[in-house]
Amino acid sequence: MPQKIISIENAKARLPRPWIHTVVGQVDDYCAYLCRFQGAYQFHRHVKDEMYLVLEGEIFIEYQGGPTLRLEEGDTLVVKAGEVHRSGAEHYALVLMFKARDLFAE
Repeated sequence: MPQKIISIENAKARLPRPWIHTVVGQVDDYCAYLCRFQGAYQFHRHVKDEMYLVLEGEIFIEYQGGPTLRLEEGDTLVVKAGEVHRSGAEHYALVLMFKARDLFAE
C-alpha cells in the first residue's frame, strides 16, 4: 500500500522552536528529520554517519579542534561516525538530516 505524502511546509509548521525535529520519512533503519536551526547546538558525536541538507538559510558545522564549515541552501555534508562536532545557524535555517533511527548524540 502506498505511503502517505508528507508536506515539508506542514512539517515545518509543526516545529515550534529551534532544535526540535520531526520525522518526515523513514527508509529501512534510517530517518529523515526536519529541524529548525538557530544558535549553536552542543558538541557531540555519533556512532554512525549523519548527513545534513540545508533547505533554507545557512548553517555551520564546527569540528572540535578543527575547521568550521559553512553550508548554504542546497548544500549537503556528511559528518562521519565518531567526529566530534556541533551544528548551528546565526539566523533561522531549515535542515533535513539523514541518520540512523534512534541515533543519539554521545
